[in-house]
Amino acid sequence: MITFEAVAARRAPLTLARLSLSWGPGLHSVVGTPADGGPLLLELAAGRTRLRSGRVEVLEASPLDARVRRQVALVPLEPPLPDALRTVEVLTLAATLRGEPPSDPKVRLAALGVESLAPRRVGTLAPEEARAVALAEALTSTRVRVLLLEEPLVGVDPRAVARLPELLRARGREGCAVLVATASLRDAGDLADDHVLLRGGTVVGRAASLDELAAFSPGGVRMRILVSDPRALLAALAAEEAVDAVARSDGAVVARGRDAPGLAAAVGRAVVASAVDLTEMRIEPPTMDEARGAVAGIATATYEAAHARTRSALALPSEAQPP
Repeated sequence: MITFEAVAARRAPLTLARLSLSWGPGLHSVVGTPADGGPLLLELAAGRTRLRSGRVEVLEASPLDARVRRQVALVPLEPPLPDALRTVEVLTLAATLRGEPPSDPKVRLAALGVESLAPRRVGTLAPEEARAVALAEALTSTRVRVLLLEEPLVGVDPRAVARLPELLRARGREGCAVLVATASLRDAGDLADDHVLLRGGTVVGRAASLDELAAFSPGGVRMRILVSDPRALLAALAAEEAVDAVARSDGAVVARGRDAPGLAAAVGRAVVASAVDLTEMRIEPPTMDEARGAVAGIATATYEAAHARTRSALALPSEAQPP
């Protein structure tokens, strides 16, 4: 649904250098700081920025095609909504431009819990409210098949944030391509099922899951645990061989180990041994630098495994070895 072939583009200070990527239906993330080029990549897919070279194809056509543009929704950090219109008028106008059948704007806003904004003029909305309105239009459109979202969990009305992940997953299940640009590995893990890591406008790697990256992080896997008695859990974890380090952070216990299965098993044993009530247990995403280092580690491990298989396949059978 979205294809980049040897794409180069620049909009100061953002640059992309010969990107070749593709995404189909489902939820996908592009991870990197804004300066790494994620917002520019979204603009290219939406047909809002010109290429220097290469080719971008969306829905099997140019993103500049009027038919395609009606089916693509871009929600940047500062959505350009018309200040003079009321919120309900914005959604009605957008539906008309997309060629959608009439629908109740209040019902569409209610999908994100912001139906109270319906009678307000856009010019009176706080930035967080305007973002929620733009997201509601994109997510509830019956014509949109490609969703391009910049930091969808940042600077958004709190009423909308809790509902966004499931709404995005629902659109992915319906066959939409949802592409999120974010600087947060945690948000990427919460919202997407595969991840492209950008650095300075180039791709440094792809990962099917953040758990895969965590396993290759130099610092090992980190797990955050919320329990009724952190001190008792700390003492129990200290006796587990699979736990390399443990500490308290913001009321939670953070344990580090070499691999996720071994660490999870150790935490489970410690919870039972300390007789504490468990509220939450989750793998902490790696930092951006750790993620980039993990991608390099995955690539090295893949190469070494392939090299070993090739050497094994080329080796002479033992009976044919020279004396």
